[in-house]
Amino acid sequence: MTLAADLDFAGRRVLVTGAANGLGAAMAAAFHAAGATLVLADIEEGPLAAVAARHGAEAHVYDQADAASVARLVEAAGPVDVLISNAGVLVAKPLLETSLEEVRRVIDIDLVGAIRLIQLVGAGMVARGRGVILSIGSQTAFSGGENRAVYAAAKAAISQITRGAAVEWAPHGVRVLCLAPGRSLTRMSRATVQAGSSGDRGLARVPAGRWGTAEEMAKLALFLTSDAAAYIVGETVIADGGYVLG
Repeated sequence: MTLAADLDFAGRRVLVTGAANGLGAAMAAAFHAAGATLVLADIEEGPLAAVAARHGAEAHVYDQADAASVARLVEAAGPVDVLISNAGVLVAKPLLETSLEEVRRVIDIDLVGAIRLIQLVGAGMVARGRGVILSIGSQTAFSGGENRAVYAAAKAAISQITRGAAVEWAPHGVRVLCLAPGRSLTRMSRATVQAGSSGDRGLARVPAGRWGTAEEMAKLALFLTSDAAAYIVGETVIADGGYVLG
């Protein structure tokens, strides 16, 4: 089989969360171009509807901090072949200035809600004997980061959930992976990479000499969930231009 055939998602149903903006929107575009049938989800109804309209996709509004809302999303989406668990929030503040409410918000969305989504979608995949789950982690899980302690902790936990689920579910035909991007120029990170910010000081640590793009991460997501990567199981793939090596 050729690489092009391996990257063909025709006939596959792909659920992308956090699809209204940034990485999620870029991933929706990439999977649409590869022929997938898309199910897109986000808390922001207007932007989500716009992305869904561009790709002829189903759109579902949900709140990842609400377990019942996550369950309704999974039920409405129906059986999916690929899950891109991308929804998340970032509270970019020094740890000493981060309130308990902000800590809980990050953990509830980026960790607890993400785990529940993985559980519910994974249960159906295990029952059917096939599927791929790709969580979007972060390079900060491995490098740390100024003003990102809670976010980094949540994303580090996602990498460990990935490993545990992969060991349990690979025998049932389900691959579980994590993609850990460095800073990409998305709405979430753009404010921290403007001139004079700590983000620009961090750029000096990137051997590649630039920030990543959402489109690059989308291509990686496409590859990792494709048949071309069928023997990659449980890994967190770091795509950060070499930042963690600096």
